[in-house]
Amino acid sequence: MSTVLPLARLLSRPARQGRAAIALPVVAFAVTTALLLVVAGGARMFLVDPRAGAEGGMYGILAVLALVLLAVPLITLGAAAARLTSRRRNDRLATLRLLGASTRELWSLTVLEATAIAAAGAVAGVALYAALLPLVGLLPFFGGPVGVGAVVVDPLLGAGVVASVVLIGAVSAAASLRKVAVTPLGVRTRSEAPAKRTTAFVVGGVLIVGVVMLVSNLGALGQLLGPAVTMAVLLGLFAGALALLNLIGAPIVAARGRAMARHARTAAQLVAGRELAAHAGPAWRRVSGMALVSFIAVVAGCGLSIADVASDAGPLMSDIRTGVLVTLGIAFVLLACAVGVTQAASVLEERELIVGLDRLGIPDAELRRARRITVMVPLRWASVGGAALGLMLAFPIVGISLIVAPLSVLTIALTFAAGFALVAAALASTRPIVTGIRRGAL
Repeated sequence: MSTVLPLARLLSRPARQGRAAIALPVVAFAVTTALLLVVAGGARMFLVDPRAGAEGGMYGILAVLALVLLAVPLITLGAAAARLTSRRRNDRLATLRLLGASTRELWSLTVLEATAIAAAGAVAGVALYAALLPLVGLLPFFGGPVGVGAVVVDPLLGAGVVASVVLIGAVSAAASLRKVAVTPLGVRTRSEAPAKRTTAFVVGGVLIVGVVMLVSNLGALGQLLGPAVTMAVLLGLFAGALALLNLIGAPIVAARGRAMARHARTAAQLVAGRELAAHAGPAWRRVSGMALVSFIAVVAGCGLSIADVASDAGPLMSDIRTGVLVTLGIAFVLLACAVGVTQAASVLEERELIVGLDRLGIPDAELRRARRITVMVPLRWASVGGAALGLMLAFPIVGISLIVAPLSVLTIALTFAAGFALVAAALASTRPIVTGIRRGAL
C-alpha cells in the first residue's frame, strides 16, 4: 500500500488529454446516479403508494416494466463511464507492468482510481437528484402532482444505488485490466489485434431468436406458470433482449467496416472502414444508447396507443400515458448524456490517430467526414436493430394493429429524428477539440 498510494497520485495527474479525461466519467457517473435514484423512487412510489387503490397491482407491473426498460441503458451508461479513461489508464499501467510492477499493484491501482472517480460522480449525482426532486414531485399521477414525499428514496435504497454505481465502476475497470496483465507491450504500443466476434454474433443471434419464440408462446407459459410468474418472465426476457442486442451490435459494425475498407473510394471511407473494423466495440458503444431508445420507443408507442384507445377507462390510462412519456424522456436524457460524453472521450482517446492523419496531409474536411462515417454507420444499425427487436417482441403481445397505429408510428419516427439530431449535435460539439488536437493545443 505504501507503493500503491504514491503511484495512484501520480497516475491521477492529467496527461495530454487534459482534465477532461477525468471530468467526463465523473459527469457520466453523476447523471447515472441521479437518474437511477429518480427511477428507483418512482418505482417504489407505484409499488407502495395507497393512492393506487384497487389498481395497485397494475401500477406495480407498469412501474417494474419501466424500471427494466431503463435499467439496461442506465447500467450501460455507468459501464461506459468506467471505460472512458481505460485507454489512458491502461497505457500507464502497461508501462508500469513492463517496468516490473506486480499484478497485485496493478489491481490495487485500478480499483483505487476507478472507485474514487465513480464515488465522486455518485456523490455529485446525489446532489443532482436532490435538485431534481421538486420537479419530479410535480409529475401528475393519481389525479394530481404526486409530491416530493412520494418519490423520495429512503436512505437504505439510496445507499444501495450509490454503492451499485461505485461497484459498476470498479468491476468495469478491473475487467479492462486483464489485457494489460496479459499483453502489456501490445497495449502500450497500441498493436493489439482486433477481437474475433463471429462466435458472439452467432450466439447472440440464436439467443435473440429464442427470446422472440418464448415471447410468442407467452400465453401457453401463462397457463403453466400463473400471471405473476409469467409477468416476471416477460420482464426478464425484455431485459435479456436488450443485453443481447449489445452482444451482436459490435460484430455487425466490424463486418460493415471491413466491407467499407475493401470498397473504399475516398480517404474518408478507407479511414472510417479500418477504424470500424479495428475498434468495433467502442464504435458500437458510443451509439448503443440509440438502440435502447429505439426499443423503448416501440414499447412506448404501443403504450400510448393503448392509452389513446382506452382513454375513457379511467385515470389509469392517463397515468399510463404520463408514465410512457416520462420513461421516453429519461431515455432521451440518457442518450444525450451517453452520446455527448462518449463522443468527447473518443476524440481525446484518438489523439494519436488524429495527429498521425494530420501529419500525413489528410485535409480537415476528409477527417471530419471520416469521423462522421464512424459514428453514423453504427448509429443506423443501432436504430434499426433496436426498433426491429422491439417490434418482434411487441407483436405477439399487442398485435399488428397497435404497432402500426398512427400514434405508435409517430412516436417511433420522432424518436429516430430526435436521436439522429442529438448524435449529430454531439459530433459537431467535438469539432473544437479536434481542432485543438490538430494545432497541438491538446
